[in-house]
Amino acid sequence: ESFVEQLSNWYVRRNRRRFWKSTDQRDKQAAYLTLYECLVAAHKLMAPFAPFLSEYVYQNLVRTVNADAPVSVHMSPWPQVDAANEDERLLFDIGVVQKVVGLGRSARSASGLKTRQPLSRLLVRVPSDEAASAITDHQDQLLEELNVKAVEFLARDAQLVSYRIKPNLPRIGKQYGKLIPRIRQALEQADGAGIASAVAQNQPFSIEVEGQSIELGPEDVLVETSSAEGYACAEDSGFLAGLDTSLNEGLVLEGIARELVRTVQDARKLAGLEVSDRIRLGVSGSKSVEKALQVHRDYLMAETLALEWQTGQDDTAYRAERSMGEEAWVIEISRLG
Repeated sequence: ESFVEQLSNWYVRRNRRRFWKSTDQRDKQAAYLTLYECLVAAHKLMAPFAPFLSEYVYQNLVRTVNADAPVSVHMSPWPQVDAANEDERLLFDIGVVQKVVGLGRSARSASGLKTRQPLSRLLVRVPSDEAASAITDHQDQLLEELNVKAVEFLARDAQLVSYRIKPNLPRIGKQYGKLIPRIRQALEQADGAGIASAVAQNQPFSIEVEGQSIELGPEDVLVETSSAEGYACAEDSGFLAGLDTSLNEGLVLEGIARELVRTVQDARKLAGLEVSDRIRLGVSGSKSVEKALQVHRDYLMAETLALEWQTGQDDTAYRAERSMGEEAWVIEISRLG
């Protein structure tokens, strides 16, 4: 299940540009061949518990291109690990990248900012030098995945998040009774970041209450977090991702352009166009939409396979009206060829 998740929601999604738009034929073939090898291995692994489905896949995926292959998937050898392909460092690096991406998405969701809205920077805190190196080596992936312009590191003791620690009354109320108000006060005055770190690592911690040391476990407290003003943050296991949520006009216009791309792509589907069809495109709309088009029209055309630009088309094959907040626009599409 984990492998299929990685293949579908990471590899295929991350490599769509290589599949569809790469001008480097060797790179495109490498992307396809890697995917093909993964699909062949995956359906062989499915064969013992999904025998008919895997046989159907095998006949279409393998036998149609290799007449010398065994006549059935159930007559094929079991996939073998090729030690030469193992790369523990790369697996670690991508694990770090995916961890930070997941936190960044959580932060975006909490802030209410759409993924298509570009942001100026991502602030990252990581627990080790190895993790920092992974971020540095693969920061392009972070920039694209989280739609940010820059990645910056935070010092490991820097705080973009504040913590409020509260007693979990249903769990410790009966045990400590009259001491609960004192415990609550001690937790409020304690090192919130330190307690939050202990809780994240499932470790116990101690607090001083009326001259005695009381040891509490992770389930004995509730940790509430809040981000610094102007940031949306999420953290886990020593990792922190903080998004700078301030927007300037350039970022807003780019966000509109990305929304235009999405709606044109939807319009292509509704118009019944094939993925590879080239089009004549026209988009017109409100003042901010027109500003976005002045700056990003070439980007919009490239992303939607538009070879010609024309508004007010007489022979428009498809026309649609779309809006986002206060902005509205009209899409005109005609198939070329």
